[in-house]
Amino acid sequence: MDTHSDEARRALVSLEMILSGDYLTPTVNGIRYFNKPPLYNWLIIGSYWLFGNYSSLALRFPMALSLVLFGLTIFFFVRRYVPAQASSLRGKSTPPLSAGLVTPSVIAFAVAMMLVTNARMWLYDSLLGLIDITFSWVTYTAFLLVYHFERRRNYWALYLSTYALTAIGFMLKGLPSLVFEGLTLLTWFSYTRQFRRLLHPAHWAGIILFALLVGTYYVAYFTRNQIPFRDLASVLVDQSARRTVVNYGLGQTLRHMLTYPFEMMHLFAPYTALVVLLFRSKLWCVLRTEPFIAFNTLTFLVNFIVYWASPEVFARYLFPLLPLLFTVLAYLYYVQTAPTDPRRIWPERIWQVIGVILTVGCWTAVWYPETRSLPGIVWKTAIVCCLLGLVTWSMFRPSINRLGLMLALMVVVRVGYNWLVLPPRFEQRDFHRKTAERVASRTRGAPLFGFRQTIGSDRSNDVSTYQATDINSFYIAAYRNDILRITDQKIDGAYYIADSISLPGEWYTVVDTLTLFNHHPAYIVRFKPAGTAVLQ
Repeated sequence: MDTHSDEARRALVSLEMILSGDYLTPTVNGIRYFNKPPLYNWLIIGSYWLFGNYSSLALRFPMALSLVLFGLTIFFFVRRYVPAQASSLRGKSTPPLSAGLVTPSVIAFAVAMMLVTNARMWLYDSLLGLIDITFSWVTYTAFLLVYHFERRRNYWALYLSTYALTAIGFMLKGLPSLVFEGLTLLTWFSYTRQFRRLLHPAHWAGIILFALLVGTYYVAYFTRNQIPFRDLASVLVDQSARRTVVNYGLGQTLRHMLTYPFEMMHLFAPYTALVVLLFRSKLWCVLRTEPFIAFNTLTFLVNFIVYWASPEVFARYLFPLLPLLFTVLAYLYYVQTAPTDPRRIWPERIWQVIGVILTVGCWTAVWYPETRSLPGIVWKTAIVCCLLGLVTWSMFRPSINRLGLMLALMVVVRVGYNWLVLPPRFEQRDFHRKTAERVASRTRGAPLFGFRQTIGSDRSNDVSTYQATDINSFYIAAYRNDILRITDQKIDGAYYIADSISLPGEWYTVVDTLTLFNHHPAYIVRFKPAGTAVLQ
């Protein structure tokens, strides 16, 4: 399990729901957790039941399935609506600049694979059981259903389907779904001069459907938990506003707005090299001649502004918007730019350089300290090198589809990543699982608690911040089949996980030692009456 993301928190919350038998109330170490609604936890729970265990495979299965469905959804909509030939500014169709080889299926496949194989998704987020890929799939589908049903003038289907998906998105991640829905509807109906459609009776029906779907859960939640509504609402609002100008001020926001477009370039490489295709005269005239391209452009821009103006933004937050951008870039590459156009040559040269660097650089695995002892390191590296070299060689040959070759190169990169990079990481991460197994064996048959601030957040009644000790709590709870709760009460016969900060002035005996994330020493102790044990 990853130790540098909130994957462990998703796993822990889901496990505690199973152990407590309360599937309405998310908790962390037995304390109510308000940051995220529980839908993704329910998906993980279903996966745990499906696999019959609490393995990382079961944890990540909902993400992997969502990624496949995300790619298929992109392929379906793009193939259906993307134009495979250019339209002149007078509305007449002209042959595609790569005549005879460009079809909607080619463009759709490229866009789907650009989403799946960009560096951030392919080498990081697609390996973790996080909410964002599932949320992004739901959100992107809602975007495209706005276009799909608006073209058919089916406003009942438009509003009911997109607000149903907005409710699902809300139950996954909270308020951002409402922002995406509102901005997309307002922008597209304003652009198409159909503002009155926002007052259509179906819109009110969609809002009511959203309220019913979300409200049903919260009625059940507050029926079970007698707490003020403001406690939960304030956390949801804080989660949405904490990364914005409201929290960071104007100066830091302006600095972020200057640097963030460049951060995007490397986060979602190598396909962001295609942004050079945007530098052309009459760009908007080119984009707006095709309604589907105009929709993707406008929807990306209006929703991107929300994150562009938010200083603390993680790359995965942009996943719902990436297919919109990649659709525009792929259209410009395949349909609007000739193979000999300098704007197309520049990104292709960048891809060729990347291919050469990867082909030569993969051999560092043979002598790098963390990988050189891997079984079969030489032949694995040789195979990866040959495959990378073959694709790179193809890039240097005449081709009108070097984007397709870059997609193939990224597939080979993932093979090498699986063989050469992931195994050493597994050994490092498995340390905490083995530690938890030993702790569970040592404390079996008696209660076990986290003492004071040793486990979890800095305050026993606050789990609003990410804590890496979630990985320790998860494995210990899984092996003991019992929630690892936090307390400052001392109970006869109970074991406690405590550190040197929480133990001064206490009488106790040390049963064992352990190391919490991140290299934090702690003890398994039992408290004794004064004078019968060690006094610290």
